[in-house]
Amino acid sequence: MKRLSLFVLVLFAISCKQEEKPDYSVINGTVENNTAETALIRGNDFEASFSINEKGVFTDTLHIKVDGFYDLSVGRERTEIYLEKGKNLSVNLNADEFDESLKYSGDLANINNFLAAKYLWNEQKMDNKEVYLLDENKFKERLDQNQKSIDSLYVVNKIENENFKAKLADEDNYSHALMVENYKDAHRYYSGDETYRVSGDFYDGLKDINFKDTLAFRNSVGYQNLLEAHFNRLVNEETFESGNNNQTVMYLKKVNEALPNGYAKDKMMSSYLRFGLKPDETLDEAYNIYKNSNPNPENLATLTERYNKLKTITAGNPSPTFNYENHKGGTTDLATLKGKYVYIDVWATWCGPCLREIPALKEVEKDYHNKNVDFVSLSIDEPKDYDKWKAMVSEKELGGIQLMADNNWKSKFVEDYAIMGIPRFILIDPQGNIISADAPRPSDPKLRKIFDGLM
Repeated sequence: MKRLSLFVLVLFAISCKQEEKPDYSVINGTVENNTAETALIRGNDFEASFSINEKGVFTDTLHIKVDGFYDLSVGRERTEIYLEKGKNLSVNLNADEFDESLKYSGDLANINNFLAAKYLWNEQKMDNKEVYLLDENKFKERLDQNQKSIDSLYVVNKIENENFKAKLADEDNYSHALMVENYKDAHRYYSGDETYRVSGDFYDGLKDINFKDTLAFRNSVGYQNLLEAHFNRLVNEETFESGNNNQTVMYLKKVNEALPNGYAKDKMMSSYLRFGLKPDETLDEAYNIYKNSNPNPENLATLTERYNKLKTITAGNPSPTFNYENHKGGTTDLATLKGKYVYIDVWATWCGPCLREIPALKEVEKDYHNKNVDFVSLSIDEPKDYDKWKAMVSEKELGGIQLMADNNWKSKFVEDYAIMGIPRFILIDPQGNIISADAPRPSDPKLRKIFDGLM
């Protein structure tokens, strides 16, 4: 009898082991009109890229760590998806109509088709400018109305996955809080009223949110976005009240004081410094705050390398030089422009923010036409967009000195200035020394104040 019982127990254990949930998820799909070489899955402290073949087909086995929300990126397009270990997902899309064409099948089809419909609903019904221009009471009412519409969409899709339902509730809460965190600055921006303030109890609805939830930070991109907005809001409020514009240092100090040592704090600080570490008077202090915050060694090494490069392009140092193709013919060497101030716009034809600066740049060029300054626009377009660059310069009647870099982002001048995002503006003095490696944009009134002080 004992032998039989032991046999039954062993058989039961084997059966249980066989029914354990796999620790992977399979994703596959087809991309019509595809131009991307790879797709990327990212989220929940996980990242994987996989190839898209010449027919636009891809497949991969994902050893995700947790069930939850992830980002699927194809080229420059991105969408939110939901994955679970042991469950498979297929996606078909058209790269020319990315969001509108997403269709899912497989174990998690209804969940992901709901997420795609939810995104389209938000895109069609949520005009950020309109929403953020509402007064604070109507703004909150609008958020509540929108959530009811999303809830109705959820019901229509007949989703019975309780795990997803719980995670969606958290994500909706984070999304709502994110809108509240961004409201004041967004209202100021859209209304043009820089003095706008919210009422004293406006943020009371956020009191139940734990802004130190390091587990949520690991598992939710939505929570990460919320936390970033929260600390940015605190910094902007302090800047507004004190007039202190040292935002990078303030941000680092607030995060360093608020979060315990570990992944969340390090990710917040290192991610911010990826673009926030600047070759200005805050460089040393910002770097030292991070260096002394018990950082991840790999992230510290990366930022130390960037810090050392930025030290070489602080004010007063000789500027890196260039010799690039001129739209009018031949080449132009930075050295030939000595004797004048040089204001450089690093841009590309595909860059929306760059194009939005063009009208302001034309006005500045016009107003300082007879002053001791040369305006240089340096395109970092890829070789395939060379003709597009040539045509745009002519069609938009772009002034100044129009140049094309020799190797887009990898051009030596671009790398020497540690440029990671565009548009980027640089100001050099008549002796060829750097005044600012990250100068104000043409649309920023500060640029004219600098020019007037120099000339």
